[in-house]
Amino acid sequence: MLDTHARQALQPLFDVLARAFARRGIDPLRVTLWALFSGVMAAASLALGWTAAFLALLWVSGLLDAVDGTLARRNGSASRAGAMLDIVCDRAVEACVIVAFGLHCPGARFELLILCAAVILSLTVFLTAAAALPGTEGKSFHYQAGLAERTEGFVFFSIMALWPQQAGTVAAIFAVAVGFTAAQRLRAALRFFRD
Repeated sequence: MLDTHARQALQPLFDVLARAFARRGIDPLRVTLWALFSGVMAAASLALGWTAAFLALLWVSGLLDAVDGTLARRNGSASRAGAMLDIVCDRAVEACVIVAFGLHCPGARFELLILCAAVILSLTVFLTAAAALPGTEGKSFHYQAGLAERTEGFVFFSIMALWPQQAGTVAAIFAVAVGFTAAQRLRAALRFFRD
């Protein structure tokens, strides 16, 4: 939801960063890999109990993830391969962060497993719809907005890091939001196929 609705407000920042990277000859693939590296380092920081480093690196990863696509479109180098790599790197970051929470908050492991199941279901719906439906303008694939998008995930992860004693409760609420998003996307895709 925030990815879709806040994008317009933040796009000027993404444009500035994309222009800066382009001037330095930095390609979108490198930015995608920097986002992956920042996210993995965020997860490692969390596992070590370094909350401030986790938060900073997580949000840097998210910012770079938003800039890589902007840079690719600006350079005319957007591709299905780049979009696929971007999605894979995003999920790798999220998986590493969930594992890090399992290490950092062992009392929340059951809720984190439920969250993993919800993410798998939601991602399955998202990717099957992306493969079957026409592409969304400005994207290399069909993008369905939903209640819990990547930014909401980062917000939930941030709350869990700042309030670790309630990580299980927050993870459970996050799982419900992700499950609701999967249902939203499935309903929208099935309605499209009926039309």
